[in-house]
Amino acid sequence: MTDNPTPPKRNFPVLTGQSILSQVAWTLGSPSIVLPFLAVSLELPMFIAGALVSVRMTGSMISDVFLAQAISARDHKKRGIALTEIAIGACLVMALVVAATGVVPAIGVAFVAAFFLIGLIEEIQALMFTDLLGDHVQSKSRMIMRYLQLGVGGLGAIGLALLVHEITKENPPFSRHSAVIAVSVTFFVLSAVVILAMSEMTRSSQPKDKTQPARKRKFTENFTDIFAMFSEAWFRRYMVMRMPLVVVSLAVPFFALIAAEAHHASAKGLTAMIISSASGYLVSAPLWQMVNLKSHRAVMVTGNLMVALTGAALLSMHFLGIDHEVHLHAIALFIVTVAVTGVSSARKLYFLDVAPKDQRVKGAAAIKSICRITGVIVSACLAGVAHMHEVAWAIVFIVTVSLIAAILCYRVVLPHAKQAVAS
Repeated sequence: MTDNPTPPKRNFPVLTGQSILSQVAWTLGSPSIVLPFLAVSLELPMFIAGALVSVRMTGSMISDVFLAQAISARDHKKRGIALTEIAIGACLVMALVVAATGVVPAIGVAFVAAFFLIGLIEEIQALMFTDLLGDHVQSKSRMIMRYLQLGVGGLGAIGLALLVHEITKENPPFSRHSAVIAVSVTFFVLSAVVILAMSEMTRSSQPKDKTQPARKRKFTENFTDIFAMFSEAWFRRYMVMRMPLVVVSLAVPFFALIAAEAHHASAKGLTAMIISSASGYLVSAPLWQMVNLKSHRAVMVTGNLMVALTGAALLSMHFLGIDHEVHLHAIALFIVTVAVTGVSSARKLYFLDVAPKDQRVKGAAAIKSICRITGVIVSACLAGVAHMHEVAWAIVFIVTVSLIAAILCYRVVLPHAKQAVAS
C-alpha cells in the first residue's frame, strides 16, 4: 500500500454532480443577489442591505482565522461538507420564517444572523473543499469539474427560475421570492446527499499515534500562522495580485443592490437578476475554460477590464437617467457575473498551481483572512456611501479599483498555467 493511492474513478462524476447541485442551490439562494433583493423588498434600510456583505465576510473571516488548523487536521471531510450544505439551507429557512412575520426590526436581526452564519459555514466548506479536491482530483480534472459546475449548474438554475416565475407570477413579491429560496434549500439538501457517495481516502496508510494527545493551540498562534506565510515568496507575490480583487468581488452584490433599488417591486425583477447571473455562469463555462487552459493571467486581466467597462457604462446611463429598464441592469449583472466568475475561478486555479501541498490550507486560510478583513472594511464603507448618497458612488470606486487590478494581474501573474506550476 502506498501513501498516495489513486483516487477511485467514480469520485470525479460524484463530485461533479454534487458541485452542479450546489451551484443551482447557490444561484437560486444567492446571498449576493437573491437575499439582498429580498431585503430591499422588505424595506430594510439600505445601509443594512449593503452591510450584509460585510456581515457575511466577518463570518468567513472567523472561520479562516480560528478553524483552518482544525479543518486541515481532519482526514475525512465529506460528511462535514454534507452538514455544511444542510446548515446553509437551514439559515435560509430561518430568514424566510422571520421575514414572514413582517416585523422589520426582527427581519433585520434575522438577516444579519443568517448572513453571518452563512459566511461562517460557507468558509468552513470552502476550506474543506480546497483540501478534498487537492487530494482527490488532478489539476486538469479540477478545471473541467469547475466549468461543468458553472455551465450545467447555470443552465439548471435558469430553467428552475423560469419555472418558478411562471408558477408564482400572480403571487405577491414575498411569495415569489420565498418559492425561489425554497427550491434553493431543496438543492442544498440534494447536494449534501450526493457527496456522501464519494469514496474518501486517508492521507496516509500509517496509523496515527493516539497515545499522544494533540497539543492545545494558543490563541495567538492563529495570527502568527498568518504572519509566517509572508516569509514565503509565492505567498507575497500572490497577495500583490489578490488584494485589489477583494474590491472586484464586490461588483456582483453592489450591481445587484442598485438593481434591487430600482426594480424590487417589479414582478420580473428578481427573475431577471437570477437568469442574468445564471446565464453568466453558463457563458463562463466554455468562455473561460478555453482561455484558462492557456493562461490564468488572460482570464484575470480580461475579467477586471469587463467589470470596469460595464460599470462605467452603467454609471453613464444612471447619471443620464436612462437606466430605468430591468433589462439594462440584467445585462450589466450578466457581464459582471461572467467577469467576476472568470477572475474568481482563475485565481483559485492559479493558487492551487502555485501553493505547495504542505502549505495549501494554511496559505488559503491566511489569504482569505487578510482579504476578508479588507473586504469587511471596504464593503462597510461602500454600504455607508450607498446609504448616505446612492449605490452608484460605490460602483464608481469598484470601477476604479478594477482598472488597477487589471494592471497588477498583468504584471504579477505568469502568462501560462504550466509556468505557474514551476514557480
